[in-house]
Amino acid sequence: MENIKCEIDGGILVITLAHGKANAIGWKMVEELTGAVNQAVADSAIRGVVLASASPRFFSAGFDVAEVFGYDRPKMHEFFGNFIDLYEGLNRLPKPVVAAISGHAYAGGAVLGLTADYRVMAEGDYGFALNEINLGVAIPLGFIRMAIDAVGHRNASEIVLTGKSISPEQALEMGLAAAVVKPILLLDRALEMARDLGSRPAGAFAKIKTGLRTLAGSGPGTTDRQELDHFLDGWFSPDAEERKQALIQSLKR
Repeated sequence: MENIKCEIDGGILVITLAHGKANAIGWKMVEELTGAVNQAVADSAIRGVVLASASPRFFSAGFDVAEVFGYDRPKMHEFFGNFIDLYEGLNRLPKPVVAAISGHAYAGGAVLGLTADYRVMAEGDYGFALNEINLGVAIPLGFIRMAIDAVGHRNASEIVLTGKSISPEQALEMGLAAAVVKPILLLDRALEMARDLGSRPAGAFAKIKTGLRTLAGSGPGTTDRQELDHFLDGWFSPDAEERKQALIQSLKR
């Protein structure tokens, strides 16, 4: 695989984002991640999943600007529909999911982090942000539900309405991070947590997790695909297009 690496460590499937220094999310990464999630569901020997990063400073900076911002509406409809399937599949995975967030996690990268049952973050000058509002884009309800589930309504409101960056220390204080550790200890701590959760009876864990997701509004039968066209109306609005072009030019400079 070109964008991720997968290995099984003591019954835990470690999925490592490995696409350049920022792990920008594009078509192929979504496909590969979806395949890895399907593997985790189908293989009874896999007791849990850890999402990690090969980059020391980025978990993921979000969508690949050079690729995704160039999609026309039909292409974006297909791509974002696939991304919805990915984050909903991860969020509902009937096994433990722990995110080892090694650095910055922005936009789509933060969404991947929110799908986890627990997040472990590395110490450092890093940010976690659902910053789509700064592009003039209204995020899907699924993003908001996962944020509320992670940090409560008040903190989630601040995150999604301001788009501001949350430091690891702030994340720990608000409950977004279960632990903040030195970078060298990050993966081991995430594996420890995943193995601990994975040691529980699998059937009971799956039912309880499904119940939690259902009560949070993200259970089976709910999907952001129902509002995909509404999201795309915002994505291709004149205001969002102007802001996306400004971001592209800023990155070029």
